Amino acid sequence: MDFVTEISKKSNAPRSYGYLAAAVLIMVFFALSSFLTACNEDSTAVQTDEIVATVNGEEIYRDDFEQVLEQEKMEYQMQGVDFDSEEMSDTLEELEQHVLDNYFIIPTLIKQKAEEEGITVSSKEVEQRYHEYVAAFGGEEELLQQLEAVNMTREDIDEDIAHELSIQNYLDYYMEQYLEDNPEEKVVEDEIEVTTEDLEEYYQQLRSDYNEIKELLEEGDPEMPIEQLEAYYELLTEQYDDSLEKDDFEAIKPQLEEEIREEMATQMKEEKLQRVISEHVRKLREESDIEQNI
Repeated sequence: MDFVTEISKKSNAPRSYGYLAAAVLIMVFFALSSFLTACNEDSTAVQTDEIVATVNGEEIYRDDFEQVLEQEKMEYQMQGVDFDSEEMSDTLEELEQHVLDNYFIIPTLIKQKAEEEGITVSSKEVEQRYHEYVAAFGGEEELLQQLEAVNMTREDIDEDIAHELSIQNYLDYYMEQYLEDNPEEKVVEDEIEVTTEDLEEYYQQLRSDYNEIKELLEEGDPEMPIEQLEAYYELLTEQYDDSLEKDDFEAIKPQLEEEIREEMATQMKEEKLQRVISEHVRKLREESDIEQNI
């Protein structure tokens, strides 16, 4: 357990909804932020109507595809990858296919299936997700300024959010149906066994995090905002009282066991979701008319 990761997880990270894979929310948010970044970098770019793929007749345009691709490439280039070199040509092709599949074709297939099943999205759901974007962009004023810079409106964002939520709601719906038909695959949290080794390892990691963050607060850490350090320190002391300070394992052992069981259940559900949805998407692709040109 890395305490920096834990700060992110327990403070400002978007929460999961039911069996929805966190990847879906990350994917859509990344696509939005990539779009805003790309447009801000070159707001005078000429838009074209070139089609990079069609999914059951629904067109995907190269401009949208290239904006996300460039952002993905930038992530690799920051790690020293040179896509202009001959030896990286295959990697670039794989990345292009990854972007087309995961940011465009698969979401389109799921969105189409959601429409077919009559999956709806309420205005309350849209408003809630909008405020998650507001928080992620550092406030509503900042988000609206970026939208205005690329000629997008609140209505445009609401429409995109509705598409995103229809995907989310469909995945929740499909998983519910799947588990009803396959009850033996349900994850029952109370039945998950937590070993003594699991408990001791978890506790020692918590102690290590606690001592490390306490030391950083005492000495100061130029590489990390003090507010984040303080927030996680307060979280640990509030959650475990003074048991970590006193090294009192027995006092919080039942609490730790419950936390581990919850984490294991979440991981098992996510793995199951990934397997089930991947198989569902594979079948959707087989049944669909997909053409691509990249």
